[in-house]
Formats: sequence, structure tokens, C-alpha cells
Amino acid sequence: MTLVRAPDTVELLEALAQHLTNLGLARWDPNLTNYPTGALPVVFFGQLRDKPDNAIFINVYNDDRSKDEATPDYYVQIRFRAAGLDVRAVERMADTVFRAIDDTLHERSNTVWAGVNILSCRRHIRGPAGLEASNRYTRPDSYTITTNPGATP
Repeated sequence: MTLVRAPDTVELLEALAQHLTNLGLARWDPNLTNYPTGALPVVFFGQLRDKPDNAIFINVYNDDRSKDEATPDYYVQIRFRAAGLDVRAVERMADTVFRAIDDTLHERSNTVWAGVNILSCRRHIRGPAGLEASNRYTRPDSYTITTNPGATP
């Protein structure tokens, strides 16, 4: 079922997590809190968790409806973390997600993520990779996701 209103924060977060899972880029299950070890990163919301090493953390940091109440812009940070001391692992993870979800790159619009109509998804900040104290690299990227409730893609 597709939403006919703007999604709330949880609906958008879950739709993005499910979309990444459907694309085979991550693992997310709303019924699990502990995941078995695996190659794909696990999606979490909120705080960075210590385990697993390969993870994707998604947070909405603004919901802007000033341009149009019906098609709000959500500002979303996606923080990637990869095990080991090779920065290329986290760069590949983040770049793979970028290639999959950034609509500017694909010159597309109006897609559906788990029942949420997405008018556009654009990365507006590509963050620098940095080494954590626990010897894992992270990289934060920020996206503007504009929803289009009630649209038919």
C-alpha cells in the first residue's frame, strides 16, 4: 500500500532501510535487534552501535515543509561503517549506496520505497572518511529526500 500523505520520520527511515535491503545492499529486519554475522552491513536508526562492524546508520535531521506542505524535503544522514583499516571498504559501501539511490545520477524521479513515494533523492554532502578509536572507518553522507504522497510512479 502506498501512502497518500507525507510519511512520518519512522515511515521514511523504515522505507529507506527496506529499500536498501531489497536492493541487496544491506540487512534490515524490524523484528531483530541482534543480527548474525554476515558480509552485508546492518541498518540501524539512531545511535551508533558497537556491533556489527559493517553497519549503516540512518537518521533524519530535518523535515522541511516550507516549500510545499504536500511534498516535504527530508534531510537524512546516512553514516557508513566498515571493519578494518582499509578506508576503501567504507568508501565502496557509501559509493555503492549512492549509485543505487541518487536520482540525479540516474536522471529519474518518482520511485517507491516500501510504499513511500519518493519524488527525488539527492546526495548533497559527501562526507570525509574518518577512523574511529575502534579502528574502523566511517563516512557520513547527507541526502535530501523529497516525497510525493499520492503520486503514481
